[in-house]
Amino acid sequence: MIPDISQFPDSPGVYLMKDTSENIIYIGKARSLRQRVSQYFQSSKYHSPKTRVLVRNIADIEYIATDSEVEALILEANLIKRNQPRYNINLKDDKRYPYVKVTVNAPYPRIYLARRRQMDNALYFGPYTSVKPVRKTLDIIAQIFKLRRCRKKITKQRQRPCLNYHIDRCLAPCTGTVDPDKYREHVMAAVSFLQGNTSNLIGQMEQMMQEYADSQQFEAAAMVRDQIAALEDLGKQQTSTHGTDDRDVIASASDEENVYVQLFYIRDGTIVGRADLTLTRGDRQTDIPEVIAEFIKQYYLDAPVPPEILVEYPLPEQELIAQWLKQRSGRRVQLRVPLRGDSRKMLEMAAKNAGMAMEQVHLKRQRQEPSLQSLSQLKDALSLSSIPYRIEGFDISNISGSDAVGSMVVFDNGIPSNTNYRHFNIRTVTGIDDPAMMGEVVERRYNRLKNEGGRLPDLIMIDEGPTQVGAAHTRLEKLGLEIPLIGLAKRFEHIITTRIGPGQVIILPHTSPALKLLMQVRDEAHRFAVSSHRQRRNAKLTHSVLDDVAGIGPEKKRLLQEHFRSIERLKEASLEEIMQVRGIGKELASKIIEHIKK
Repeated sequence: MIPDISQFPDSPGVYLMKDTSENIIYIGKARSLRQRVSQYFQSSKYHSPKTRVLVRNIADIEYIATDSEVEALILEANLIKRNQPRYNINLKDDKRYPYVKVTVNAPYPRIYLARRRQMDNALYFGPYTSVKPVRKTLDIIAQIFKLRRCRKKITKQRQRPCLNYHIDRCLAPCTGTVDPDKYREHVMAAVSFLQGNTSNLIGQMEQMMQEYADSQQFEAAAMVRDQIAALEDLGKQQTSTHGTDDRDVIASASDEENVYVQLFYIRDGTIVGRADLTLTRGDRQTDIPEVIAEFIKQYYLDAPVPPEILVEYPLPEQELIAQWLKQRSGRRVQLRVPLRGDSRKMLEMAAKNAGMAMEQVHLKRQRQEPSLQSLSQLKDALSLSSIPYRIEGFDISNISGSDAVGSMVVFDNGIPSNTNYRHFNIRTVTGIDDPAMMGEVVERRYNRLKNEGGRLPDLIMIDEGPTQVGAAHTRLEKLGLEIPLIGLAKRFEHIITTRIGPGQVIILPHTSPALKLLMQVRDEAHRFAVSSHRQRRNAKLTHSVLDDVAGIGPEKKRLLQEHFRSIERLKEASLEEIMQVRGIGKELASKIIEHIKK
């Protein structure tokens, strides 16, 4: 029951609207809680469609009074970020670019990669648009300046140094033998290096590379060459512009559902990075300036605030937002709409990039559309409660029960997600027992997800028939998980499901897009299982054959593996073919052939 709004205070604050399930569906702020909330329940004539739907779903309203409107704005932004209410404008796909962080305020500062820049008195360099050169640069800093990168707490009690100390990549202040002032000299040298004073260092490294090359230490020379390239890549990420001020440039493009924001970071007159982010629009009638205002409130909750932010349009409550940004940064912050000059050109370039980001999203959607239609048909065919956006498919591969491997493939939105593929070496089953192997793999997979709070799939698909499906279903019941589970029989492409009773099947036309998607998942799981099994078998055979040949060390073993690819090809090779491998003479080749025959 909605409380009596007349009893709400006539003061600033935040209101939280809830549905019948006590879920927060909207969070807003107000200069006067009583007046603002009452507006929702007056004539709906001037309400947007989103507001009309919102009001129909309100079952309760709570409020939190604040001392000022700025406090209400801060509280609103924090609560929205924490609760992600359905009807608020929400920031998603927050693709932060990395910084190098130096904790200069600590007695023994650390240097490491950070995704967020905070107001914590540390030094930050970046953001950088590519992670790989930054990681290489941190490795170079570790070699040259020997600063610690671990999280170990430094106490007065001496500790045993880690591997980085023994390979001469850290001074190891944890041992208690490093003078803080001496260590800080190394820190400030690294800071100077990160500030761009790299020319002298690169010159020294080039000289070092030449010395290694002259002494025929080619591997060491190549390592230094790669380090120099990493430094140069880092420098290429910076593009000069006119002006010297620090500022962020915010521009956008929009469609009916989302607003695509392009954010340029300008530091000391240089574009040092950019970020592309997306906001859910919620209502196509929501003005873009309102969306950008909400973006600023959410984004700068934990991002560094520059002295100037360039935007395309005047924003609602612009002065109030500027006050809040001043509180966040401790200095005056200007929100400005440039009309001409270099600042306007920079804003137009950001808007162009936002438009291109939106087009990329639309193209990706078009490519996914057939897959999404197949998923919708699959939902209906299997009588699922929701569309199976995430499908995980399993298969087992073995030869007479030996070297058995289970595979798992993942399809997100009907498209293979290769980075989420997994293989499982069978541990508890011996002999030929595919159902038991399938049960082991399924239990290991979902026991881990259950314990770690990982994302469960919308559908599990087993390659094979009722016995494998039954074994997997039993393991899921043991874990207390209710996930839709099916099997796909190879012979007639019948779908075996536990949802309609044991032994029953679902038969789809061979032209059905839903069936074709399941066949694709099944075939991919089979391919990945066979590939994993072959790799394991080859590794085992390679070990048993080559490791026992006198004169074959790790390097020659690697060369033989690269040349012949599999132990089967090596077994079939002639003496002359084996001698073609670098470092393998006639005597050693004869030993290999003799050993294989035995």
